[in-house]
Amino acid sequence: MGVSIEQFQEHGGRLRTDDLDFEAFRRDPLHPDVLRCLGYMHDIEYQTVLYTRELLLTPAWKDPQFTAFLTLWNYEEYWHGQALGTVLRMHNRPAHDTRLSAMRTWNKRYLFWSPAIYWGISHAVRQFPAVHMTWGAINEWTANAAYNRLTEVANHPVLTELLHRIMRQESRHAGYYASAARDLLAHNQRAQRVTSWFLRHQWAPVGNGDVPHIETSFATAYLFSSPSGRAMVDRVEERIDALPGLAGLNLVRSALEGARAHVVAQEGFVPDACTP
Repeated sequence: MGVSIEQFQEHGGRLRTDDLDFEAFRRDPLHPDVLRCLGYMHDIEYQTVLYTRELLLTPAWKDPQFTAFLTLWNYEEYWHGQALGTVLRMHNRPAHDTRLSAMRTWNKRYLFWSPAIYWGISHAVRQFPAVHMTWGAINEWTANAAYNRLTEVANHPVLTELLHRIMRQESRHAGYYASAARDLLAHNQRAQRVTSWFLRHQWAPVGNGDVPHIETSFATAYLFSSPSGRAMVDRVEERIDALPGLAGLNLVRSALEGARAHVVAQEGFVPDACTP
């Protein structure tokens, strides 16, 4: 594997936020559409512990390197959720346990069955590790693009610094996933075919199914519909195309168009996320 766990853990740890002026959000609050995106991101970061629960039921639990990565990844994502929740609380919005309890009650049926689904697929599909690591890389790339775009839209100095710190850790996560995906896909046409099939038929922006679909669609459409957002999508597509056997899928572009259509159908229009 290209990125060892020793390399990963050397630069890991809790996200530092003690030097950030969160009270600045009371003096200079964020736009409601930005807060809506932050709420979606808060929920997804906290959802990592439930992804970990599912992944530990796959045969990958036998690999100490992978379980070490899951431990560090889950720890870091938890603190991302904590930091984003603090921003929401500065705007008197639900966050942390209050928001998470409501989300898990709303999604309780899927959360009950999802471990069994993962267990069944991962034991039936021998190439599932390639699918998962590729899926993880794409999700981390798109999450990083979303944070990057949100810094442009919000143009708030404290939020920009916070999201840049989160992005640095997310980039490490993406690097680990992508390195493992390349190793598993390289010179393995069956892994490439199986992974391509799962991505074409099952992939959707992270959070689809974990939070209300409209929230995933809103964040996707709001952040990436502008020329700047579409340029970020293009860069993600270039990274996917560079993975062995996965060129030309156009996953994120297709998801963006679907998200735009969903928001228009449900809410009438996609708000203009202008870059200052």
